[in-house]
Amino acid sequence: MRSLLLPSLFAATLLMLGTLAGRAGEHSAETPECKEITARIIEQTNTHFDHFSPSGGSVFFRKPDMVMICDPKFVTYVSLNWDASGFPPNDWFALVATAGSAVTGADAKKLEAAAHRCHRAALKEAEEQASVVLPNAMVGCQAFTRDGGGAIVDVALPPRRK
Repeated sequence: MRSLLLPSLFAATLLMLGTLAGRAGEHSAETPECKEITARIIEQTNTHFDHFSPSGGSVFFRKPDMVMICDPKFVTYVSLNWDASGFPPNDWFALVATAGSAVTGADAKKLEAAAHRCHRAALKEAEEQASVVLPNAMVGCQAFTRDGGGAIVDVALPPRRK
């Protein structure tokens, strides 16, 4: 199932953030701003640092598993996936909100409500994708029940204005 979700994660991210989302700067996740966000994610979710991507633009965490794409000049978001069914439990949505709040600074309760809305909307869409825009965060998701089901939720900082 995980192999089906990884391309879907990329597709959902592109939908939410535009076609340049996959091009985080080389070693951008090692910048001071990204290191601060990484520390907040670890502190607030009790996850553990696992590794940087080979390009250094992504941070992978484990227990619980999540990934953060961080490029302060372009895009910063955290992504979590659920592959046990199309209906993650409420505590998973709370984790999404906590991690998203660590990235965006947005209120966790508002992020959790937005993640639930996004998930429900994605389940109804033929493309299996939806998004919710808040004043200081964007929530993008993919959710489906086919092939055993799954869900992916990304919580991002809004695009930076130039």
